[in-house]
Amino acid sequence: MLRRILIAAAGALILSATAVVKAEDWKVTGEFGWFGVGKTQEIEKGHYYWVGEFTGTFFNDKGENSLFHRAGVKCPAWLDADMNNKKSRAGGYCIITDLAGDQAYLTWQNEGTPGPGGRGPGTFQYTGGTGKYKGISGSNTFVGVTQVNWQDGTSTGYATWNR
Repeated sequence: MLRRILIAAAGALILSATAVVKAEDWKVTGEFGWFGVGKTQEIEKGHYYWVGEFTGTFFNDKGENSLFHRAGVKCPAWLDADMNNKKSRAGGYCIITDLAGDQAYLTWQNEGTPGPGGRGPGTFQYTGGTGKYKGISGSNTFVGVTQVNWQDGTSTGYATWNR
């Protein structure tokens, strides 16, 4: 009887130790291809403020069955683009939804150069999640790149995460 109790206790200890997720386990490397839609206001000649949403798909460098691979990403956001001084700042939130419907939430910010070919390094911090992402924590880095500003006011680009 004592032997069974010790085996059960040891098994429970092993299972609880493997269930602990460290912040570094939530770091991912890959690319988030995005499409930006929103409204732009010209603050002054050559200075624009945009409010909208970046949406797309994340591709984890590790491929199939890796964290967030092929998950949908939706990011309500803002962008302050000063073309006169070649500076931009942006920020917002993102909701990452995997194929099982579990979600992770994060807040992000970056600074850089505006316009096509513009890039800006930034950081994001996990703020919560559902399902397998409940308790997600930690932060990561990324570089956002604008590829094209379309005539209709939309834009396309990508962000490399933690490279």
